[in-house]
Amino acid sequence: LIAGALFGSAVLPAQANNDAMMDLLKVLKDQGTITSENYELLTNASKADAEEVEAVKNDLKTAKSEMPKITTDGKIKIESQDGNWSFQPIGRVMWDAIDTDEDDSGAEDFQGTELRRARLGFEGSIYDWGYKFEGDFATGDTSIKDAYISYGNKFNDLGYDVKLGQSHVAYGLNTKISSKYMTFMDRPLFADSSVSPARESGVVASLAAADYKWSLATSLTNGEIESGSTDSNGSTFAARATFVPFMQDKTHLVQLGAGLLTKGGGDDFRFRQRLVSHKDATRHLDTGTFATDGSNAYTLDALGVFGSFHAIAEYNDYTAERETGSDVDIKGYAIEAGYFLTGESLKWKNGYTSGITPKSPAGAWQLAARFETLEIDDSGNSDEADKWTLGVNYYPTQNTRLMLNYDNVTDLQVNGTNVNYEPSALKFRAQAYW
Repeated sequence: LIAGALFGSAVLPAQANNDAMMDLLKVLKDQGTITSENYELLTNASKADAEEVEAVKNDLKTAKSEMPKITTDGKIKIESQDGNWSFQPIGRVMWDAIDTDEDDSGAEDFQGTELRRARLGFEGSIYDWGYKFEGDFATGDTSIKDAYISYGNKFNDLGYDVKLGQSHVAYGLNTKISSKYMTFMDRPLFADSSVSPARESGVVASLAAADYKWSLATSLTNGEIESGSTDSNGSTFAARATFVPFMQDKTHLVQLGAGLLTKGGGDDFRFRQRLVSHKDATRHLDTGTFATDGSNAYTLDALGVFGSFHAIAEYNDYTAERETGSDVDIKGYAIEAGYFLTGESLKWKNGYTSGITPKSPAGAWQLAARFETLEIDDSGNSDEADKWTLGVNYYPTQNTRLMLNYDNVTDLQVNGTNVNYEPSALKFRAQAYW
């Protein structure tokens, strides 16, 4: 009976300590309670159970090491335990409500809503190779944003990266700051336009210090992908450099940047821009369309983060050379400042601004203002606009934001003549990204 009970307990390793069981069996054998034959039978069974448990532990350890690691720190990311490959779904949704006042311009006011961005995509890595694809479905037709394969690694204390496909042109600051993170609902008038292009198809190469206190990037591109290809005749060469002369930490720093861009001829050129909202009925700033022999541009920018306060300034000068007639010069600048009432700091990452993480479950609040001007000089027949933008941002969580902007043009010149109307707009946005 005793031997049967001992045998039954021996086959339940989860309920008994194997070493203690072996000691107990030895005591029972020495006292003559069990025979030598039963002792040998029970010890062999106990050893077999121990080996089986150890094998199961090893199998579990092996299975765990081979399972992908899933993290959810604001974004879902799946990667191998050794980090050699990763996959991450990405996307963003931005819904706007807009109320414009065209003043006495004769253009029609707009009161309504708009799905400004609705993007889905993915990105990841396979060893030193990377990939990214993202499309925008907001207009009903798919617009390709990023679509590239990249290779990157480190050499001593330097990091380098090469992208093949459609990605950001190596030019400008405001144009390259993601719409997920930019302070206002719309970029400055010159940014993300024909005078400061965003994405084009080609090759982009970059080199940077490990801490990004300096960086260099160049790109050779040939227009934006539309319907699966580009039809641009003139290639665009661009270069951008950044330098951080002061850094106490990532929330107290100053960064300076500069860029050059040159574009070959053979294509038509046009710059036109809405003034106060994405739904403006009229684009008062417009060069019209003309053939060019080429274009040249440069930009200067500065970014400062000082705790809860930040400031960004950028100047852009673009000259389009007409095939016949005088050149057209388009220049503008924008200065913005923002302050977090709840103590957060604007994140600085790899030379650009990034998202913020609220300190409190109640969220984060930010106030911001921007002044900008843009001038089109076409043989004295100039367009010019000065504009103020005021903004309030509320971040309920790391990945969501509510925005309220008021845009007002305070001075406007069209076709060389000062006009007596000042368009304005009140705009609201709800956004989420992952």
